[in-house]
Amino acid sequence: MPEIAISAEIYTRIKGFKQVAEAVLESDIDFEKCVELILEQGIDSMLADILGSVEYDTLLNSFQQLGAQYPEQVYGYVAETLRKGDAAQERERIKRKLGF
Repeated sequence: MPEIAISAEIYTRIKGFKQVAEAVLESDIDFEKCVELILEQGIDSMLADILGSVEYDTLLNSFQQLGAQYPEQVYGYVAETLRKGDAAQERERIKRKLGF
């Protein structure tokens, strides 16, 4: 696993916060797993803060541009998502809209 350097202060905070994560998860986790959890949640939270105020049309246009630039990845992701059980109703709506 790649290594990262953090300040002593952040290390101490993460070490202390580990008990909170363990209480929420109801299980013991190692320090590296705790750091990974914090970083993952932090990235997701920051992205939500950035994109949360973006208008729907702008997000849709950006997604369409991503599809044009990275068709295999983006359209593969969309297809995979549509195949999942929770997307069954959405698939039916799309079929009707597209005339299938």
